[in-house]
Amino acid sequence: MDAGTHAIGLHIENGNTPMPPDVIAFFSELSAKKGSQTTICDGHAVYQALSPELKATFSQPMRISRYLPQAIWQNYVATATGRADADQISLDDLETFITATTSKTLTHHVEPQTDGGVRYVLQIPAIREDNVSGQLAFANTLLGPSFNYEKPEFTLANGQHVDDALLDELTQLCEKYTQDIAWQNGDVVILDNKRIMHGRRQIDVPLTERKLYIAMGLGIRHGMNHSND
Repeated sequence: MDAGTHAIGLHIENGNTPMPPDVIAFFSELSAKKGSQTTICDGHAVYQALSPELKATFSQPMRISRYLPQAIWQNYVATATGRADADQISLDDLETFITATTSKTLTHHVEPQTDGGVRYVLQIPAIREDNVSGQLAFANTLLGPSFNYEKPEFTLANGQHVDDALLDELTQLCEKYTQDIAWQNGDVVILDNKRIMHGRRQIDVPLTERKLYIAMGLGIRHGMNHSND
């Protein structure tokens, strides 16, 4: 994925997909001398700061609609199901995957297009429980980037479009609870992807002067056992 050098808005990782990771980890092998700080925002703090009107607005499910080229949806299903033959993934395979990943809080469907791509519609919560404590968090992709695919269209379950004015209001609110990570070589940061949104300030150095890696994992549960070891 080419994320360019521009600033990146706050988002949870892979939040426009049915299987976002529970936890993400960053490792800075080579840190930029200026700019390109990773931004992090506590979605629970944002949730607590939402006005009653915004809490009511985002208590309903959020719908994300976008066009996915054939190679994109084939690769995603192949990765999610552990298959190596991505180019052989069929629409039937996609429908099987959709059925298997549908739940009370997540529904999705596709509308096949004539070029092999699909119009993908995903309905998920904009406010969710974090992985460890079960606290409510405003954690989603409303303010996030769109790399290598069509920019998603966001609507609420009642049909209300999430317009620029609402996004601007959310941006200003989230910025109040956003911190910068000024990377040093060797730093590691681990985030609860169901609570902490992340982004990036603009990169102000050549890309060769910055190496930041990300890893992802599933399987975190509420009420984790803590050890003093």
